[in-house]
Amino acid sequence: MKRKAGTAVLILTPFVMFGVFEWITGNLMEIELIYRILNLLLFFLLYFVVFAVTNSMGVGFSLLNVILTVWALAEHYVVEFRGRPIMIWDIMAFRTAMTVADTYQYDITLQVAAGVLVILLWTVLLWLFPVRLPSKKIWAGTAAGSLVCMAVFLFTFFQYGIAALGMEINMWYPSWSYAQYGYLLSTLRMVDYLSVDPPEGYSLAQVRGIQEEIQEWEKEDEPIWGTKSDTVPTNIICIMNESYSDLRVVGDFNTDEPFMEFYDSLETNCIKGNLYMPVFGSMTSNSEFEFLTGNSIAFTPSGSVPYQIYMRNPSYGLASILKEQGYRTVAMHPNEKTNWNRDEAYRNMLFDEFYGIEYFQGSPTIRGYVSDLGNYQKIINLTEKKEEGQPLFIFDVTMQNHGGYETDYEAAVHLTDYEDMPMTEQYLSLIRESDQALQYLIEYYENVDEPTMIILFGDHQPSVEDTFYEALYGCSLEEAAGEDYLRRYITPFLVWTNYGTESMLEENLSAMFLSCTILERANLEITDFISFLRFLYRQCPVVHILGYYTSDMVWESWSHWEEKKEYPLFHWFDMLQYHNMFERNRITSLFQVSDG
Repeated sequence: MKRKAGTAVLILTPFVMFGVFEWITGNLMEIELIYRILNLLLFFLLYFVVFAVTNSMGVGFSLLNVILTVWALAEHYVVEFRGRPIMIWDIMAFRTAMTVADTYQYDITLQVAAGVLVILLWTVLLWLFPVRLPSKKIWAGTAAGSLVCMAVFLFTFFQYGIAALGMEINMWYPSWSYAQYGYLLSTLRMVDYLSVDPPEGYSLAQVRGIQEEIQEWEKEDEPIWGTKSDTVPTNIICIMNESYSDLRVVGDFNTDEPFMEFYDSLETNCIKGNLYMPVFGSMTSNSEFEFLTGNSIAFTPSGSVPYQIYMRNPSYGLASILKEQGYRTVAMHPNEKTNWNRDEAYRNMLFDEFYGIEYFQGSPTIRGYVSDLGNYQKIINLTEKKEEGQPLFIFDVTMQNHGGYETDYEAAVHLTDYEDMPMTEQYLSLIRESDQALQYLIEYYENVDEPTMIILFGDHQPSVEDTFYEALYGCSLEEAAGEDYLRRYITPFLVWTNYGTESMLEENLSAMFLSCTILERANLEITDFISFLRFLYRQCPVVHILGYYTSDMVWESWSHWEEKKEYPLFHWFDMLQYHNMFERNRITSLFQVSDG
């Protein structure tokens, strides 16, 4: 009787764990039938392999239960906080997630409590009714057989299943795909994105031909963001401000206090406008990647985090271009250097120095993070202590406005149109602090003799209440589409100088083009790759993971992009980006000011 009960528990465990796992993640009732079957098969094979290798239901299954439970809980809370599932790249960014995990509020819902309770009770059954294989010979044969079965499943899935089923992860709203396919199967699908194939027709000869075309364009190219001033700034201070955004671009709302009063008032010696970022709510490093390299997340594997695995040495971009022209290049971030693998990424991008949290000891904080004011005081300290006349480039990534927005912090800005939006009100109050810190920074450098350029932009919009965004849209987030949904990816940007330059309003600019703006505005030399980006900007000023705007501001999705008139230009860009990121025999003259 005990043997039969043990066999029943053995067989039923994968089914129970699949159900509870997807119950906790919230996808159980959404998964389509064919994918339920495939997920069940995958769970069954996982438990089969673990049992066959360990020959222990108690130890092997319990360990796997713990892993899956922790994974399901992490997925539940990540979706709640960020509005998107944990993807394969997030696992590689585990250390980064842990540094900010304690700022979120983890509510134990009935869904979570019931799921964990079922797993605990079922794990007790594993120990009450243990099953073992009777001999080492049978054990060895079963272990080998289980591994063969898993290998056959994986080979069939990757070789035939993905194409036959048409399984694609919707990067616009990946939660849709994860709900449709189930979490484990979706994660398996994401593994296939790890491999990067060259674009169709790619070759070194083709890239050389593109470079020759670029050099012909350069002969007739005219400035886009140029100025009558021939001043070259001694200090170039670039600030990527965490979660800095103007939510009024999504929809109109009113507050009892202004929250971007100083930014709104800036009208002289500056370019201002809308910057289209590749991410929403998180994945900060992808915004850095586009800005610093000129590459586009739209042309990397879906959901990828280039900082984690794609940053070769050297990784050419803004830092290397400025370094070539005599600038000391410094990166700053008031948190752990290892977050998003920044220490290695910055080294590969040829930054001379990287100051992490240790540099900010004693700086003022807000909600446990170094405040923007404290951050900017350290920037000022760097420019004051350097040798006079020494060109300096600072890239600073702030922390003050990081989510979550449920910490013990009294809001100074309140919504007058909507009630019960504490996260949004806390966020807007933080933006008000950022605005005041920006005023402090600008007013300081107005009185500095050295020509100084300050660049400020937000990395992404915040994850505040979905109901707030839905109120601005006038519909659910699922119903918002195309250009409406794209508004969630806009942040403000500013390029200001303490010397005379013409002011401009740039309403539509991708993050990947901002380095072009800076170099041109600073009267510095550019590379052939930057020249190509300028040409691409003229044709498509916004290039985004969701699609692109043409020069006459017509929105196009990437669907059937090979059939669209912009395809040849994007195909060239695809080749250049692949060449920059993955080609072993890279043509370095494409990415350097000199021919070296």
